[in-house]
Amino acid sequence: MPKREKPLENGRFYHVYNRVAPNKKLFYSAENYTYFLKLWKKTDFTLCCRLIAYCLMPNHYHFLVQMTDAALFTKKISYVFDRYLKALNNQRKESGQYFKDRFKAKIIENENYLLAVCCYIHLNPVKAHLVDSLAEWPFLNYFEFTGMRSGVLWDEGFFEEYVVSSSDYENYLASRYNDVEIGAYIFDE
Repeated sequence: MPKREKPLENGRFYHVYNRVAPNKKLFYSAENYTYFLKLWKKTDFTLCCRLIAYCLMPNHYHFLVQMTDAALFTKKISYVFDRYLKALNNQRKESGQYFKDRFKAKIIENENYLLAVCCYIHLNPVKAHLVDSLAEWPFLNYFEFTGMRSGVLWDEGFFEEYVVSSSDYENYLASRYNDVEIGAYIFDE
């Protein structure tokens, strides 16, 4: 794949996302999601980024990260998806390309948007009408933000720095549900 027009920069926050080709799925079962998250943990992304927020969806994913070693992040995310997709193809007895392009990485230039991007990522399953409530979608770290689960993949330091309390985040999340501006800011497309 061609090089990025603008290389990823260490120290910067990025909304990282990608969608599979039409008629493909990235995750078919709870076991698929769990296997992917185990691969992510085993690959130890703490060496290259702070994972702030994530959401895994049937045909795409979202991560909010702060890069600490952008080159290593690119290698690690490629490694994780290569391993995951090989296992998925073996399980489903399929082949073929899943992603048309490399992952997208939208830089978050304004700190005011950091929490808004977290909300956007966390609200994805509700906005996509997969569930009525975030409590029904376990494949995101909303539960860590709200204190309902103690996960190890995310960087709690971000929460302590940018969020006052779990209830404040819940209120902020509710206020952002219909925010059109953030959707326009998040994507290059």
